[in-house]
Amino acid sequence: MTYMKSMLSNSRKHDISFHASGKIDISAHIARKLSLSPGDVIDIVQEAGEWYLYVKLRTGAYVGRHDGRVYATANGKGTFRTCSKALTTAVLAAAGVSGRLRCPCGMEIERDNIRYITIIYRCSL
Repeated sequence: MTYMKSMLSNSRKHDISFHASGKIDISAHIARKLSLSPGDVIDIVQEAGEWYLYVKLRTGAYVGRHDGRVYATANGKGTFRTCSKALTTAVLAAAGVSGRLRCPCGMEIERDNIRYITIIYRCSL
C-alpha cells in the first residue's frame, strides 16, 4: 500500500513579516482590520505573554517624524510597510529568530476604542 504525501505542508499564509534589517511588512488583510492609512504610526504592546499590533497615532494627529510610520507598498494590493529596528529586534528576540520572522495574526480585541491584533510570533511560517 502506498501512502499519499501532501505537497502543501502548511497552507496558512503569514500576516506580518519582521526582518532583521528593521523592515516590517503588513498584509492587506491586517491593514484592513486596523484601517491603516499611509502615515499612520504602528506600535506593539505586550500583555500577559501576548504581543499585540495596534495603531498608535493616526495620520494628521501628530507632528514630526516617528518610528513605525507606515506607507503603502507599490504593488497596489493594500499591503503596507514600515521600518523600525527597535520593534523588529524585540519581536525577533522574543521569538528566538535571527533573520526573518513570518507569522500569522490572531484575534482582534478592542480596548478604549483602540483595536489590537494578536501577533502569533511563536509560529513562524
